[in-house]
Amino acid sequence: MSYLIFIFAAGLFALLGAGGLLHRDAWFDALNRRLDAIDLDLLPGLMLRVGAPLLAAGMLLVATRPVIGGAAEALIGASLLYFAWGRGDYPTDLERFLARARVGDTQGARALLSQLGAQQTQDEEQSSLAMRYFLFRGFSRWFPPVLYFWLLGPFAAAGYRLVALVNSRCDGQLDSVQHALDWLPARALLLTFAVLGDFERTRGLLTADAFDSDVANEELLARGVRRAWQLGNVDGPEDTVREIETVRKAVNRATVVWVVLASFAVLV
Repeated sequence: MSYLIFIFAAGLFALLGAGGLLHRDAWFDALNRRLDAIDLDLLPGLMLRVGAPLLAAGMLLVATRPVIGGAAEALIGASLLYFAWGRGDYPTDLERFLARARVGDTQGARALLSQLGAQQTQDEEQSSLAMRYFLFRGFSRWFPPVLYFWLLGPFAAAGYRLVALVNSRCDGQLDSVQHALDWLPARALLLTFAVLGDFERTRGLLTADAFDSDVANEELLARGVRRAWQLGNVDGPEDTVREIETVRKAVNRATVVWVVLASFAVLV
């Protein structure tokens, strides 16, 4: 059943992208406005914002299972997993950046990153910001929900996305919670990069940096791509384009690997 849920949800995501009905979070905004009126502390508010939708989905599952049987688990599970995948048109945004970078439109590329909400750290170059932003966005939109789905089920996958939505809404006040939720999926993806690319160059990240609490998940994944695909210093627009194209290749190939591994696990 889990594999059927996964394939059905993946098909919906491939067909509809992040523009489907379940990715229009108006209902969640309405719930947040009601909870804001209560003026709860951060953690109790988080529990209600995440727990209430999951409880509603659980009650719907219990109510519909006697009527339509196993189809209720399949439909609700697939809906939760589809909901758990990221928002926004990631492939189009990445192509828009590449279109500007390829013609040397540095100002336009910088403006696009700002429009998309990429947060630049002090003294960070645009190329590093672009790589970190598109790589981590590609990671967070798909890989953590998939891992939590296979480990704990569709409710866990949906819970991940709800925490991410709450954290975005409260301007990063839950960054520590988000970092903890991203920790295991980031290391699983880093291992995937190492297998797909230069394992010898990437192995040091798996044995050292992966367990260094001072290394952010975003930076760890960026180091993984650079080492696995042997990226050097960025000296101009051409190198920036090469970095972002490598990010796209790495994310797409890792997605295929995870789908294949899920299929193989079911067959075995």
